[in-house]
Amino acid sequence: MIPLFAIPALLFTTLATAQSQDQSLFDDNHFSVIMSTAEWSSRYADWHSRATPHPNPTSFEPTRSALSLAVLRNDPVHPEGFTLALFNGATDAIAVDAMGRVLQVSAEDYKGITSLAYEVLVLPSTGTFRNTWALKRPATSQPIDRILVAVKGGGDPEGGVELKETSVQGFSKQLTMELKRPLTDEGITHLPSSLSELAGLVLEAREGFVPGDEDRQMVTKVKDVLGDVD
Repeated sequence: MIPLFAIPALLFTTLATAQSQDQSLFDDNHFSVIMSTAEWSSRYADWHSRATPHPNPTSFEPTRSALSLAVLRNDPVHPEGFTLALFNGATDAIAVDAMGRVLQVSAEDYKGITSLAYEVLVLPSTGTFRNTWALKRPATSQPIDRILVAVKGGGDPEGGVELKETSVQGFSKQLTMELKRPLTDEGITHLPSSLSELAGLVLEAREGFVPGDEDRQMVTKVKDVLGDVD
């Protein structure tokens, strides 16, 4: 993270560079990148690194009733990609990451992530397919991260849990959080802080992901718990 005291110097350097190259002072490749890098933070950052491997991962059986949230990824290469599932176990919190690794998550990190998930549920709807918050990006075909929050007692026949979806298209901690389609009536022009923080946290579960090397059996078990979410 860039220290606050260093930001003025960085802005001055950027101004000088932009002027010398006849570039717009509002170029997305300059100001927005620096500012968003300085702004994204979370007290729960690096939760994935702090999580410990389950001592007996093959014994873990995911259930819908224990599910807290799940994250899927849609992109041109992996249209049905899996990122994360978080479960509230009988004795501890369990995460299954993109590689299918079964991890034990600290109580503090679990509570922090799930609290943010419930904050996201009360955000206004975008009115778009899958309630997608699309970020302003120069390139098309941006990945979409689908965050599915489990709500108990939702009347769903599969374990009494309803999955409520909020999606983010084009998320990156290093780029602007300006929305491609602002919610004009609500006065929202940038990705809400709770959703930005949550998106950054859940994507930690993709650290070390190598396509084809994941534990497909465990990932399939988790996807079966989610049911039909297409």
